[in-house]
Amino acid sequence: MKAELEITKLNAIIEQELEIESVNVKQKKEEQVLGRMVVCNILMDNGLTPAVLAKYYCKDRTNFYHYRKKHNLYMEHPNMYPRYNQLYIKVSEDYITKAKDVNALNKLQRLDVVAEINQAIDELNLRKIEILRTLETV
Repeated sequence: MKAELEITKLNAIIEQELEIESVNVKQKKEEQVLGRMVVCNILMDNGLTPAVLAKYYCKDRTNFYHYRKKHNLYMEHPNMYPRYNQLYIKVSEDYITKAKDVNALNKLQRLDVVAEINQAIDELNLRKIEILRTLETV
């Protein structure tokens, strides 16, 4: 998946900013969760779906819906969690300045959707062949 490259770029930016080893861990320590939340919300702002993020981070997609809900709340009420807002803005700006193509995520997401459709077509064709074979034996 080509979106992994963009996710990796953002992970590196946030890990450097928070001075942590990785945001892609199973732990629920404040720094890792904060970093993952910032990264995921930036990625969702750029068109990646919770399903794609769930696959990459090996977490349930409901986590990412929760991150989105909190993001909207924190942005609407900046005094609620100013550290999140400051980090989100700084990392977004860093990512945009480091990104060669600001629209890369939207393009990658479309390519991922095409790949998922192709995979579904392949699976349906296999199922069709199985059904046709069973009809021949009857």
